[in-house]
Amino acid sequence: LLYGAFAAMAQTNLRRMLAFSSISHVGLVLLGIAAFTQQGLQGAIFQLLNFVVVSSGLFLLTGLLHHRLGSTDIISLGGTARSMPLLSAFFLLFGLAAMGIPGTSGFPAEFLILYAVITTHTGAGLAALATVIVGAAYFITLYRRAFLGPASSSAITQADDLQTRELFIVGLFAILILVAGLYPASVLNVIDASTQGWINRL
Repeated sequence: LLYGAFAAMAQTNLRRMLAFSSISHVGLVLLGIAAFTQQGLQGAIFQLLNFVVVSSGLFLLTGLLHHRLGSTDIISLGGTARSMPLLSAFFLLFGLAAMGIPGTSGFPAEFLILYAVITTHTGAGLAALATVIVGAAYFITLYRRAFLGPASSSAITQADDLQTRELFIVGLFAILILVAGLYPASVLNVIDASTQGWINRL
């Protein structure tokens, strides 16, 4: 958890930042399972589903950014939101879901895991909570440097925003994130019986 979060904070490339943050998120899943409670297991499964959607969306947008600009290094970016507002907005939405902001699919997943871990092992729960805070710090910092401010090159000012086909695909990810975040019962009701059975067998 902590290694992935602090390593992500030290990166200067969006792809490497996403790779190290993935390590941190998988660590959170393992911690939820290790709590050996139904809430922890539900949170772990929810987080896995959230991780698949959010990480896929972020890596897809990063790939589209690389296709347009030829680089995902922070030093080559900056001011991207001016010429690519849709791409920047979706990247922010997916990042907020990765941070576990209320209203996104990341919130119920992280809440269940943190609740389960804090009630079963307070020290591990506090470490996980610290990781969530660090995760918010590195994402906001890299997003500000990569997407906000003045454009750093003419390639950025002339870049095209999301096309119709790209917008359709990214929009599907966004819908899944918002539906699962605003109506988490749509996921929890499906996995309730299996998680309860798993806990009972333990």
